[in-house]
Amino acid sequence: MFSFLPGPRILRSPSKTGYWWQNPFYIQALILFSAIPLLWPVLPPLTDAPGHLGRYRVELGIVHSPWLHQWYSFDWHLVGNLGFDLLIIPLANIFGLETGFKIGVIGMVLLTATGLLAISKVVHGKIPPTAAFALPFIYSFPFQFGFLNYCLSMALAFNAFALWLYWGKTHYAVLRAILFIPIGIIIWLCHSYGWGVLGLLCFSAELSNNYASARRQRKTYIRSFFQAGLDTFLAMLPLLPPILLMILWRSGHVSEGNGDWFRFDLKMQWLLFALRDRWQLFDILSIAIAVLVLLIGRFHLARPLGLACLILSVAFICLPRILLSAAFADMRLAPYLFALALIGLKAPVNRNFARIAAIAALLFFLSRMVATTISFWLYDQAYQQQLTALNYIKPGSRVIAMVETPCLMSWYSNHMSHLPAMATVRKDAFTNSEWAIAGQQLLTIHFPEAGHFTHDPSQSLYPRRCRFRGSADLDTTVHYFPRSAFDYFWLIDIPPNAWPHAKGLIPVWSARNGILYKVDHRIPSPSQTEYPLSSHDKAINLVRMQIKKIL
Repeated sequence: MFSFLPGPRILRSPSKTGYWWQNPFYIQALILFSAIPLLWPVLPPLTDAPGHLGRYRVELGIVHSPWLHQWYSFDWHLVGNLGFDLLIIPLANIFGLETGFKIGVIGMVLLTATGLLAISKVVHGKIPPTAAFALPFIYSFPFQFGFLNYCLSMALAFNAFALWLYWGKTHYAVLRAILFIPIGIIIWLCHSYGWGVLGLLCFSAELSNNYASARRQRKTYIRSFFQAGLDTFLAMLPLLPPILLMILWRSGHVSEGNGDWFRFDLKMQWLLFALRDRWQLFDILSIAIAVLVLLIGRFHLARPLGLACLILSVAFICLPRILLSAAFADMRLAPYLFALALIGLKAPVNRNFARIAAIAALLFFLSRMVATTISFWLYDQAYQQQLTALNYIKPGSRVIAMVETPCLMSWYSNHMSHLPAMATVRKDAFTNSEWAIAGQQLLTIHFPEAGHFTHDPSQSLYPRRCRFRGSADLDTTVHYFPRSAFDYFWLIDIPPNAWPHAKGLIPVWSARNGILYKVDHRIPSPSQTEYPLSSHDKAINLVRMQIKKIL
């Protein structure tokens, strides 16, 4: 698993490792077991995954499909967010789109686990007993949200950082400088955030090592600092070329979006949400155990990772919620802070305490893997029940969908808000659950006949307590959606007592909490084509108008 590093193998034979948690078979078992939750589900049950798959279907099939070009276009250009968009091309050609996507997600999980353990091995010289505590953070809230390009870039960044540290220790400075030019560009292409994190990790490691080296030469604190800063700047030069790509990217047609700074209330919740999945008490207890482990270890981290965690913590505090038009910039970093801190903990000196720590880490890992496996199986069962509706949708249809979507800050999420996009994947249909942000995705949606119902979040039916301005309302949508623009009306995870009985909607399929209607085009659309605001939104707009008059 670690043979990608040059020189001697990172993991040696069992006879030379000393402890069972350093046995290469145990380490490889940890890596392989980290993928178990994804083996059973037909579709990785990640919130954004169906939407990504819908985009990939357009990417790969728009030239051959007789329908997709009517509503979508796909234009290749330079974007720092192309990880799975590029990876899916060979995977889909070899295994098919859905199977290739699943293989890609599993590979990403294995790569992340390998990267974390490789960093741990290079930093400590041997795997510490607490390393297994870090692996459950692979299935973090950002991963379950479906930030695939970001998670792939982080997986690559961790492996690249292990390589950076190893080549630094073995004095492969010239080789590292040459190869990290393309490595940095590749990670930036996957997702610009991953390249940024890699830069911070490498910077912290170089600064820490260079300062320690200067101090060993008995230089003063000031001279040591300046010498370390100069050496660090020179070492970081191979990672700077993506800055030019960033300038080219952001100088084009992009959606400007940087905002919601210093929301410390949300940042505290993101830390608590790091392992958020299905069972709130269990997930919070898991975070408490991780914090307790760090406290028992007195945050005594190995030198490169100690400064790295400090710098990343400052970045987490300073990052806004929205950066470069991508939401939850700060939230995405939180679980990886935990993972890096846990692999950075120095091993206990006492052998008995080290054995206890290793057993505790293994039990923590196994309990989280079992819970995540059960949770993903339950998500998959719910997915498959709703997706049987696709058997009743004709290829090339136009589908308007509404999905019961829990509030963002509710602990449990059904992970279904983009499930309608599977109609695009399997039926080449139009659905209103795709997203297309200028400068972030290569997909463009052009279906003016659909009016308000062209893209995400027009499909999300939030509870009234957390609806925002312009969000969907079922009764209003049933009355106002343009009947001539759609062939089917699909309700997902919505209970039967809320199903509409409107004229022109003919039920063709139903299951528990799901129903599909065929739209009768003989019934004319209402005269009002604009989606009306709720009374709450009207009141807000009235207040705004009054304030504007006063000012």
